[in-house]
Amino acid sequence: MLSAPDAVSPSNVGGLGGVRELSDGRVLVNESGNRRAVLFDKALANFQIVADSSIATHNLYGKRPTGIIPYVGDTTLLIDVGARAFLVMSPSGAVTRVMSAPRQNDVAMMGSSEYGAPGFDSKGRLIYRSFALPPFKAPVAGKPYDAPVMPDSTPILRGDFNTRSADTLAWVRVAKMRITVTPIAGGGVTMSPVVNPLANIDDWALLPDGTIAVLRGQDYHIDWVSTDGTRSSSPKMPFDWKRLTDEEKNAIVDSTKKALAKIGETSIAAAVATGHGAPSGGGHGMTIMPLASNDGGPAPQAAMGATSGAPLVPEVGPVSDLPDYMPPVLRAGLMKSDMQGNLWILPSTSSQSGNGLLYDV
Repeated sequence: MLSAPDAVSPSNVGGLGGVRELSDGRVLVNESGNRRAVLFDKALANFQIVADSSIATHNLYGKRPTGIIPYVGDTTLLIDVGARAFLVMSPSGAVTRVMSAPRQNDVAMMGSSEYGAPGFDSKGRLIYRSFALPPFKAPVAGKPYDAPVMPDSTPILRGDFNTRSADTLAWVRVAKMRITVTPIAGGGVTMSPVVNPLANIDDWALLPDGTIAVLRGQDYHIDWVSTDGTRSSSPKMPFDWKRLTDEEKNAIVDSTKKALAKIGETSIAAAVATGHGAPSGGGHGMTIMPLASNDGGPAPQAAMGATSGAPLVPEVGPVSDLPDYMPPVLRAGLMKSDMQGNLWILPSTSSQSGNGLLYDV
């Protein structure tokens, strides 16, 4: 059981996207919901805004929610998703310089909490989760279009700032997305994801010594990757496996449909000069217009951004897609490590939780 808190902030936090305690007790909080970073004093009584979307901080935070990464000493990296770079923030909260990422295309994934918390190993290499997307080819008028096959796993990478490269350390299971294709006027197609609200997925976390822990949602055990590459596995942990009835499965599917309809996600048009595109994120659809000709030329400029005219609300898979038991991991990014090297896992079900949250540590 956790002890009583040492300090409580009188100020509410708008969407927590990361917290870091500095060596002197001050706390840097990433309010991703309010798109700002604030620095609290040790008593949490007062804070100063060190980055937001205003002129006062030179628009340091940017227009999108993002994340923070602990860096050397008390310095912190604020992830600039738009610029695909890192803002180096001093212990006082001042941005001192901009640092390039090992691979710029991976920066967008680092800013999302559902991809886990990036961190550095003892040699200054960045450990983070990426995503392996297949190529999205533009359709050719008059020919059938086959949607790309989405992956069921994604890599944990180690980025080297000196070589500007990354190597794969481990793979984690993700919800495999099915895609439905609908032809539209002009020879284009719209693609919508099919959501499985209870897919079996993994989670991961980086320990202070650089060890990677991968929580396997299939049977609730942990795979370990040490700093020298040695791999090991822990035995299966006890878990309150809750069997799902048909009524519960139907209720989950119905509630997911209502939630997606309420969000009201609209289509994301995507057609680029090379004829390739990609979804802008999980839960969004996209529209791709055909190539100008069969010779592989770029799509006509007038067709770029065209949509079917209807919102591409994600579909929900049938009840038959749902597992018979509640998966241990419902959402990635929830498993955390502490400074002592312990893993904090919040299981999806627990017979002992009562009215609170019961972690497996």
